[in-house]
Amino acid sequence: MKRDAFYIKIIWILILLIAWEAVTRLDLVNTYILPPFSEVIKVMIEELDKGVLGLQVLNSLKIVLVGFVVSIFVSGILAVLCMCTQIIESFVRTLCTILNPLPGVALMPLFMMWFGLGNGVLLALILHGVAWPLTTNLLTGLHSIPGTYTDWADNIECTLWNRVIHIYFFCIMPYLLSGLRIGWGRAWRALIAGEMVFGMIGTLGGLGYYIYKARSYGSMDKVFVGIIIIIVIGVFVEEFLFRLVEKYTIEKWGMSDGK
Repeated sequence: MKRDAFYIKIIWILILLIAWEAVTRLDLVNTYILPPFSEVIKVMIEELDKGVLGLQVLNSLKIVLVGFVVSIFVSGILAVLCMCTQIIESFVRTLCTILNPLPGVALMPLFMMWFGLGNGVLLALILHGVAWPLTTNLLTGLHSIPGTYTDWADNIECTLWNRVIHIYFFCIMPYLLSGLRIGWGRAWRALIAGEMVFGMIGTLGGLGYYIYKARSYGSMDKVFVGIIIIIVIGVFVEEFLFRLVEKYTIEKWGMSDGK
């Protein structure tokens, strides 16, 4: 069923691309505002051939991956601390309630003062965007563990490590995967927004800076190049990497029917 849904998505994407090309070729829209898809692909190939755009893509990927991994580590620590006492859990849940809805853009002035204008501020934005929803999902997953499992672990005097590996990890996996998906999307949004606000960080900058610079020079075709690359990376991670993890975890363990 999921394979059929994937093919249906491909068909819809092709229809959208054909419609995009058609409305521009028929002069139904201003081609400066919306360049033809074929022209955007041509510019993309030229830009990638120069080499700089590819390095900027890798630079953005490096930052977002580092920030994502750090966010997972922080969320895991917070979830473990919440298991120790209700006081800590109450405090962490309060933080999630306060900070989760707060846009990272609103915190940019503070992050600039605290971390300067280097990669640190981008990592802080990613951490803020990912850690709170992921922690919330982990706590929801931990509280959804059936009481019979914990009672059984108590009866056999199971160690905390064995509880985490053999009980908690399996039970919270659907919530963890859902939180990771949400966090990945928020990480990309935080990174691109940060790069567009701060401009070039380092010697190359990233995709956000590429889009910002293209917009400044009025090169709408290059703006769409950056947008398409972001979409392609997002679709690849969502439809292949997360789908692969889902297939070999919650589907394999019978937590999902794969539909």
